[in-house]
Amino acid sequence: MKMRIKKLDFSIDFKKLDFMIHARKMFGKMQELLKDARVVRFKISVTLYWEGSEEPKAISMEGKRSASGGWNTRFPRDLESKALESTEALREGLLRAETAVRSYIVENALEEDWSEMEAALREAKKSGVSVDTLEYRAEIPVRAIANYGYDAHLYAPLMATAYVIEGAEALAENNLEHASYCVERGRYWSSPEMLIPEPGHRFSERARTGGHGKAGNYEPVKLKVAELLKELEPDGGWISDRDAVERVADELAGEPYLQLVEDCGLEYYNLPRTIGAWIGENPERFQCRIRPGD
Repeated sequence: MKMRIKKLDFSIDFKKLDFMIHARKMFGKMQELLKDARVVRFKISVTLYWEGSEEPKAISMEGKRSASGGWNTRFPRDLESKALESTEALREGLLRAETAVRSYIVENALEEDWSEMEAALREAKKSGVSVDTLEYRAEIPVRAIANYGYDAHLYAPLMATAYVIEGAEALAENNLEHASYCVERGRYWSSPEMLIPEPGHRFSERARTGGHGKAGNYEPVKLKVAELLKELEPDGGWISDRDAVERVADELAGEPYLQLVEDCGLEYYNLPRTIGAWIGENPERFQCRIRPGD
């Protein structure tokens, strides 16, 4: 038996104070649905309306179950966009995307984390990884849009940089059509709408929860983290501490654990950082067995 999600519509009032709570719960439920092996395909669409503008912007993501059981995702190209024609205009478009990324990194003092991630990206590109592989077959775009994960604020800049690199290569080969596509996507990923504002504030816990009964009592979540580190451990051990942290955080961000996380006064997007700190402070309790290197 196969099940297909034909359409998933929702609307949220961004002006309500509880928007983030509803958004987290929605994302958790969606994540739980997509874990069901019977789901073979999905499409998620979001329409953004700007004040004073009559032209909305639609963003969509499609996914198809692969033979291995994972998800192949893609973002349909904007067919209505106007292609840039001249080589000089394309070069300027790539430069604007690169400059926007650099300004974001410098203004938010992200150079240390960014340098490592950018270096890894350039190595991946040298080994033949394409932008389509990153955008349609990796979790990076999904996490960037969902604002999920410890490095979520770096994922949109990473995608923009990947397109800048590939766009420059396309220009060197005089492939103006692909260069135009890279400019379009690079500008999209480096736009203010895709860059998370004030990323340094993402990891501060909600001060307003301090007076609530369960807020600040992290023990129930700590118990679950210790359990999940063992239950979810792959054969042979974890690839790395980060691999373990991200996997456990993903599990806690979905049903049935999301409510427990919120009741304890934790933010779902802060889970990777919090869990990593717990492991570092008490490795005996939060055992994270790393597989031997090759």
